[in-house]
Amino acid sequence: MLSGKDNSDLGWDEHRQLVVAKDVSLKEASQFKHLSFAYYDQLTAIYAKDRATGKDAQTTADIIEEIDVEDLHNHNHLETKMIPHFQRRKKKISDASEQISSTLFTDAATLLGENIRTVGLEISRSIASEVLIQKKSEMVIQESALTLYPTLCEVEGLTEDERYRALSKIPDHPT
Repeated sequence: MLSGKDNSDLGWDEHRQLVVAKDVSLKEASQFKHLSFAYYDQLTAIYAKDRATGKDAQTTADIIEEIDVEDLHNHNHLETKMIPHFQRRKKKISDASEQISSTLFTDAATLLGENIRTVGLEISRSIASEVLIQKKSEMVIQESALTLYPTLCEVEGLTEDERYRALSKIPDHPT
């Protein structure tokens, strides 16, 4: 998803397991800049498997429309052919079978499209939930870090430099 070209200046840092972006691109997404994304591999597997690309890519609606047009053309073409008397009954049964098969295929394709959409929405909700949990966790850490300096001041025997070194060990502390 984020590899290759045409990825809007986005990339994937495999080592840190997070999405990276150039500083000048996507300013509205800056809040997500250094958040890890645990389900990236699973999402790319689903996305790559179910996504068609290129000039001939089609949506499920396009495919269904194409099938309907072909069915109509085939049905009209079959009616114009001369069918011997003994084959007419067999042909009527075959036409009915093809119509049922076409309807079932159309229904299945529509259902598949809806299911893919539902899965995508569920993944989006899960990601949003995880981002909120991570943000809340970061806020708790920052609040705890802000109360740490006054607590360190109460410890006897620590110099000012030792307090600041202790605070610098906490990555999110604003020293």
